[in-house]
Amino acid sequence: MPKSRAQKSLMNIGVMSVYEVVVMVCGLITPRLILAAYGSSYNGIISSITQFLSLITILRAGVAGASRVALYKSLADHDILATSRILKATEGYLRKVALVFLGYLGVLAAVFWFISGTNRETDISYLETAALVVIIGLGTFAQYFFGLTYQTLLTADQKNYIYFIQQIIVTILNTIIAVVMINLGSPIWAMKLVSAAVFVASPIMLNLYVTHRYKLVKKCEPDPSALKQKKDVLGLAISNIIHENTDIAILTLFTDVKIVSVYAVYNLVINGLKKVLSVFTTGLEAAFGNMWAKNENDAIKRNLGIFELMIFSFVSIVFSCTIVLILPFVAIYTRKVTDVEYIRPEYAFIAVAAQAFFCVRMPYMTLVQAAGKYKETRNGAFLEAGINLVLSLVLVNFFGLVGVAVGTLAADVFRTVQYAKYCCDHLVDLKYHQVLLRIVWMSGNIGVSILFYLLLSPFITITGWGTWVLMACCMFAFSSAVTFFTAFLFYRRDLKAAWNVAKRTLKKKKKKAEAKH
Repeated sequence: MPKSRAQKSLMNIGVMSVYEVVVMVCGLITPRLILAAYGSSYNGIISSITQFLSLITILRAGVAGASRVALYKSLADHDILATSRILKATEGYLRKVALVFLGYLGVLAAVFWFISGTNRETDISYLETAALVVIIGLGTFAQYFFGLTYQTLLTADQKNYIYFIQQIIVTILNTIIAVVMINLGSPIWAMKLVSAAVFVASPIMLNLYVTHRYKLVKKCEPDPSALKQKKDVLGLAISNIIHENTDIAILTLFTDVKIVSVYAVYNLVINGLKKVLSVFTTGLEAAFGNMWAKNENDAIKRNLGIFELMIFSFVSIVFSCTIVLILPFVAIYTRKVTDVEYIRPEYAFIAVAAQAFFCVRMPYMTLVQAAGKYKETRNGAFLEAGINLVLSLVLVNFFGLVGVAVGTLAADVFRTVQYAKYCCDHLVDLKYHQVLLRIVWMSGNIGVSILFYLLLSPFITITGWGTWVLMACCMFAFSSAVTFFTAFLFYRRDLKAAWNVAKRTLKKKKKKAEAKH
C-alpha cells in the first residue's frame, strides 16, 4: 500500500532528525580533534576551503529547484517517461557544472594560499594548502557528476529518507576514519584523503540505487523545458549561497584563518540548529508541492498553520537554550586552545538572533518554493544578498566578526518579512498581523526562558560538560513547558490539528502492520 503524504513526511522527518543528530555529534568530534592535534590555523583553513568550494553552487543554482517543481507533476501523474526526461536534462546540466568545477578547483588550489591569511599568519606551506583544496573538493565533484540529480528525485517523491540513511552511514564512517587517523598521528592531508574516498563512493551508490528502483528510461530525450524556471530559481538560490558563504569569505579575505576558526566553532552550534530545522522543511516541501499541483487550497491553509506552529515552537524552545548556553559551550569546547580568543559574547548574541530569523522564514519559504513562485520573489533575494554583502564589507573593517554578523542579521530580517508578506498577499488566506503576533508570541517565550536562566544560574555553575548538560536539560524542559502552555492558550486550534494529524498517521501505520500479519 503506498504511503500517504503525512506518512512520507513523518518518515522523512524521523530519519532526517537522526541524521542531523549524527551530523551534530560527529561535527563536534572532528573539529575538536583537529583543534587539539593541529591547532586553530588548520581548523580555520579547512572551514574556509570548504566554504570557498561551495561557492561553485552558483552554477547549479536554480536547477535542482526547477527540476523538483517539474517532478512534482510527473510523479503525481505516475509518468515514468516524463520523469526520466526531466532527470536526463537535469543530469546533463549538472555534469557540465561538475566539469567547470574541476577548473575552479584547480584555480582555487593555485591561489588560495595567497588570498587567505595562510601565507601571513601560519607556517602552512603552499603545497599543503593546495593539496587540501584538491582533496576536499573531490567529494563535491562526485556529488555533482553522479548523485545530485537522483537526490532531487528522492526529494520530489518525499523519499529523502533513503538518501539520509546512506548519509548517516557515511558520516559515522568518516568520523571513525578521522578519529583513528588523528590518533595515529597522520598528517591532516592524509586523513582528509581517506575521508574523501568515502564521500566519492556515496553519490555513485545513490545513482545505481535510484536508477534501479524507479525503472528509469535511460535511452530517452532530455526535456529542457523542465528547467525553464531555473533562471527564476536563480535569485533564491544566490540569496541562500550568499547567506551561507558571505561571512566566511569576507573573514578569510580581510582577517586571518584563526578568526575563521572562531567563526567555525560558533557555527558548529548555530548551523547545526538550522540543519535540524531543515529536517521539517525538506520533509514537507514535497507535500506542499503535491497539494499545490492538485489545487488543494484548504489543505494548504490547514497544514501551513500546523507548520507555522511547529517552526515557531522550535525556535522558541531551541533558541532560548542556545542564546544562554552557547558561550559556556564554546568555553568548554575550546578549553586549552589558547592561540586565539574564542569567547565573543556580542558575536554570539547577534549570530544566534540572525539564525533565529532565518528559521522563522521556513514555512513561508517552503510554500513559495512548493508553488514554484521563484520569479515573483527573486527581487527580494537580490536585495537580501546586497544587504548582507554591503553591510558585511563595510562593518568587518570596524567590528570584525561582529560586523559580518550584523550584515547577516539585517539581511535575514528583511527576507523573512518579504517571504511572509508575499505568502499573505498571494498564496494563502493569511493576515500579515497574524505572522507578527506569532513573532511576538515566540519572543515572549524566549524572554521568559532567559529570565529563568538568570534566576537558575546562581544555583548551577557551569564548570564542565556535566553541569552544562544539567543546565541544558533544565532550560529545555522549562522552555518546552512555557511554549506548550502558551501555544495551548493562543494557538489551540493549530495544536489540536497537529495532534489529529499525528493520530491519523499512527492509526494508518497500525492498520498497515496488522494487515501484514
